[in-house]
Amino acid sequence: MILPEFDFVTFNTLEETLSFLYRHSDESKLIAGGTDLMIKLKSGEIAPKYIVNLSRCEDLNYVKDNNGNISIGPIVTHTELINSSLLNKFVPVLSDAAGVIGSPQIRNQGTIGGNICNASPSADTVPALMVLNSRVKIVSHDEERWTSLKDFFLSPHQTILKGNELVAKIEVEKLAEDTLFSFQRVTRRKAMDIAQMSVAVALVMDENKERVLEARISPGSVTPTPVRIHEAEKILESGKLTDRLIELASEEISLRAIDMTDTLWIPEYKRPAIKGLAIRTIKDAMSKGGEIQ
Repeated sequence: MILPEFDFVTFNTLEETLSFLYRHSDESKLIAGGTDLMIKLKSGEIAPKYIVNLSRCEDLNYVKDNNGNISIGPIVTHTELINSSLLNKFVPVLSDAAGVIGSPQIRNQGTIGGNICNASPSADTVPALMVLNSRVKIVSHDEERWTSLKDFFLSPHQTILKGNELVAKIEVEKLAEDTLFSFQRVTRRKAMDIAQMSVAVALVMDENKERVLEARISPGSVTPTPVRIHEAEKILESGKLTDRLIELASEEISLRAIDMTDTLWIPEYKRPAIKGLAIRTIKDAMSKGGEIQ
């Protein structure tokens, strides 16, 4: 297919980029990796006058330890997320989620900011970011604001971003080193296909690894926008962790996911599949910390 005509504009600083968007926000689209944008250009879904390239803005490319949190620049690639020693030490669930995205070529090109801003319900990094209590910094030429990741999404492929704004930072909570994490997903056919459903969990355990002090659970591809299933989290926190408690929490995940949507989004036959995936994810996390009673 032939791409529509556009001017490809590159700046080396965030300030220059925001100044340009201030003047041309209605005519511009941002590109970093371009793995989603190129599809929209080829299909004719969008035809901007300007494509604004972010890949040379070094002030958007970083992974930093930041006083109990970890700050990530939006143009950090999935491969960089996978290889980050800081992320692997404190939040390996994010590195694991990035590791299943597409092919090596896609992971080398695609960025965490693009994965978020495309607002696809099947975005693999988003459930992991949800269990890390992530928030994003949004900036424009004349203001900045912070929002939780949950409140960043309005509907599938729709966010709160205005045309003159961009995500300048993703901040994730750095949990204790012995926190148990897992990210699991199911695809339609091949591993590089988009997720049909996924689950991310983070479990803060007591010193005996018998009780969950804090549980965080976020499913992907089964709700229009990202959520935490707080009812299931409370079940896991309610007593000594057993197979029965895991089953009850996983059943709650499938019930709540369907309650938040409808059977057009999650057909009834997917309920046991969601439950089964949740059980697998929780048990995978626990396998990294000891045996389940």
